[in-house]
Amino acid sequence: MEVIITEREELKVVGMVIKTKVEDSKIPELWEEFIGRMNELEEVAVPDCSLGICLYEGEDYKEGEEFSYMVALVVKDDSIIPAGMVYREIPKTKVAVFTHTGPIEELGETYNYIYEEWFPQSAYALAEADEIEWYDSRFKFDEQDSKMDIHIPIKDADHLSDEDIDEFFKNL
Repeated sequence: MEVIITEREELKVVGMVIKTKVEDSKIPELWEEFIGRMNELEEVAVPDCSLGICLYEGEDYKEGEEFSYMVALVVKDDSIIPAGMVYREIPKTKVAVFTHTGPIEELGETYNYIYEEWFPQSAYALAEADEIEWYDSRFKFDEQDSKMDIHIPIKDADHLSDEDIDEFFKNL
């Protein structure tokens, strides 16, 4: 899978947020509600694009715990925030961009690749920032040729590998 390392510019978004768990996800219901209200947002900066955002709230996600998820649109500076929605500024950050190809129900396989294969072999570590799913005109939900991007915040890894540690102690 091709990975693009880039600086993502600051984003201003308006949308809806829930707390949920992976195993008891309320995310599909949130998307359904938001899609029904998207037309309330008038100052959209990126047309034909919706975001799914795993919000970083000060500590790393732990399996089985609740996390906050936001569905949103990128808006202009002067956007009005409709009742029941929230505004969030997502700072400029370095990201690894992965393109998921295939039906949405296979998205977990792409995340498994990112965290179980790509990160351990990369020179990067997960940064403390929001993760974004970028749904644009290429997204076709259940179709095999559907595409959407996943923006994972990264930083240069600052840890030593097991081999580096072994080598260090050999040289003492």
